[in-house]
Amino acid sequence: MTAARRAGNAPGVLIAGGGTAGHLMPGLAVASALAERGWPSDGIHFVGSAKGIDSEIVPAAGFGVTLLGGRGLTARRVNLTNARAAASLVWATVRGIVLVGRRRPAAVLSLGGYAALPATVGAVIWRVPLVIAEQNAVASATNRLLGRFARAAAVPVSGTGLHREVVTGNPVRPEVIEAALNAGHARTRRGWPADATVVVVFGGSLGSLRINTAVWSALPRLRERDGLFVYHVVGRRDFDHRPPEPSLRPAGSQVRNWYRAVPFDEHLPTALAAADYAICRAGASTVAELSVIGTPAVLVPLPIATNDHQRRNAEQLAAGGGARVVVDAEFDGERLLAELDQMPGLQRRAALDGAPEAAFSRRDSAQRVAQLVIEHSSALPGSVAPENHSPRERAS
Repeated sequence: MTAARRAGNAPGVLIAGGGTAGHLMPGLAVASALAERGWPSDGIHFVGSAKGIDSEIVPAAGFGVTLLGGRGLTARRVNLTNARAAASLVWATVRGIVLVGRRRPAAVLSLGGYAALPATVGAVIWRVPLVIAEQNAVASATNRLLGRFARAAAVPVSGTGLHREVVTGNPVRPEVIEAALNAGHARTRRGWPADATVVVVFGGSLGSLRINTAVWSALPRLRERDGLFVYHVVGRRDFDHRPPEPSLRPAGSQVRNWYRAVPFDEHLPTALAAADYAICRAGASTVAELSVIGTPAVLVPLPIATNDHQRRNAEQLAAGGGARVVVDAEFDGERLLAELDQMPGLQRRAALDGAPEAAFSRRDSAQRVAQLVIEHSSALPGSVAPENHSPRERAS
């Protein structure tokens, strides 16, 4: 019998990772899929970062969370900052090992990133079935390090370099699926001009200074383009430093209120569904949401992203004709204007429509990853259907 059975408790699942929305949102999508399959919500527990957004988002979604310290190394060099980071990560890993040993879950799902390391190491030490969920086209250091111990690795596309990879697509939030299904009504719900070309620009919760600066420098020229509406999600970091709002277009123009800047948009999938095009970074969640919704995009990969994974993500979307990729150092106001002229050549192809090119995410990606967790769990709650469950025991 498993430790969960000896304790008289239903088997649980630990989801390891967080710290950023890019890691956390796919994990929440899988947690919701497990709950839909009958796994009790109180048996699904996150082990995340005390320095991230986990403390707010995970409980709001209805799941428990344990927050551990630690942070990633800033560079591959020996200095005081990295020494402190390494020490805090070691202590977090000790706590993660103890946590896994105490709970003895039926499975651990690792989302990658430094926040996933403690509980993932715990899974290896206590021989708890481990499933990897990689969000990017190139595997993170944590997943590469510990992926050899995993029963399966859920990946968005093939060729990540992980052992036993299974292409599931990158899980997206239910809100993204809903936005894609209701794209025909999104612009009306937003109150945006129906006859305009809408471009949504964003760079993550903090924003991208490179993209923001390009937009701001291009504003005088953008104002001259009739029929264009620009929705600019600046980010909280740069919003207070933005230039004065540009004036209205002259009377008689098709779209007078042509530019709108906001610090953050918690309903960004709806904005993407309402847009004709997007300009943004190429994080895993962003590319997955663009894939599902089908919004064509100009992608400006973050050049300092680990293992250059944003460039690899962007190339996956561009390969199907749904995106153009611009090197960060080349993206300025002039390049933005030039890319706007090329946007009509991009193709709107949503994964919801079954487009094979939009394979970075699928409508059922979260369910596919949840099924891998169920298949490889050492035990199942009685409320979970045992289809394809081959390991040793099913809990009653």
